[in-house]
Amino acid sequence: MRKELPLIIAGVILVSAIIWWHYDSSVDVKIVEISAPRSLGVDTLRGDSVNQIVIVVWNNESKAINVKLETENAFVDENGKSVDTYIVLGYENGAYTDMVSTRDEITLQPGVNEITLLLGYKVTGDQNVHIRIVNNEVILDEESFTVDVLPPEISVELDYDLESIGDLNIYNIDAYVLNNGLGRAEDVETTISIIDPDTKEVLASEINDIDVPAYSKSSFSTWKDSHAGVIELSSGENSDESYMPAQAVVKGKIREAYIVKVTAVWEDQIAEKEMIIPGNSSVTEVEL
Repeated sequence: MRKELPLIIAGVILVSAIIWWHYDSSVDVKIVEISAPRSLGVDTLRGDSVNQIVIVVWNNESKAINVKLETENAFVDENGKSVDTYIVLGYENGAYTDMVSTRDEITLQPGVNEITLLLGYKVTGDQNVHIRIVNNEVILDEESFTVDVLPPEISVELDYDLESIGDLNIYNIDAYVLNNGLGRAEDVETTISIIDPDTKEVLASEINDIDVPAYSKSSFSTWKDSHAGVIELSSGENSDESYMPAQAVVKGKIREAYIVKVTAVWEDQIAEKEMIIPGNSSVTEVEL
């Protein structure tokens, strides 16, 4: 036992040294300030400064130090999983000119360093963001803050204009998804249907997926300058016009009427509106 004691003591000293090296550091680097938004809209990485945070780091060493900026919940994917985000190294004329992943090392110069980091979320709710400055697997400093990630707020707009050509009355239907929220609505499923008011049969319809940025509106039609739908009514023969690329197209006779229904769905939000054409009477309007 006496012969083994020096080996045991040496082992304890070695383990202690490894633990001390891993969890302690003589490198004097501190996070002195984090400028971050308290709330942010659900979104992917944007091309502006809305989702940027600025981290002020003090390097009290006399030389440059290479570090990694480890993050938790700075970027969260659609499954609620925290993934790597980006550090902005260059920004010019409204666009990022240079970025590196948080997997990469960056260099802290002696004195004050400002680091711009991107936040991005595909889920809503409170996100506890944790940031660590790491050098050679040693945590030099760490801080946390909370961001409230807000959803979009969707509604729908439905209207039409009348174009008369000879025996034809052409009702050009326009529909839009409005987003009055801070979050971006991605992959909103839109449906426009033209319905027989007596039988409730859907005579024509079109379904699309569209994106609606915060505080904006997007057309149901994914084609530029195209209407969402068309109803052509004639006192004689109907035309041979297809009205493509619109697919929600119905041709009938003057004095006939049709229900036009539009629906937009984003996650648990549903917005609907109905209108009878011809006429301005809105028979149903539902926004949930």
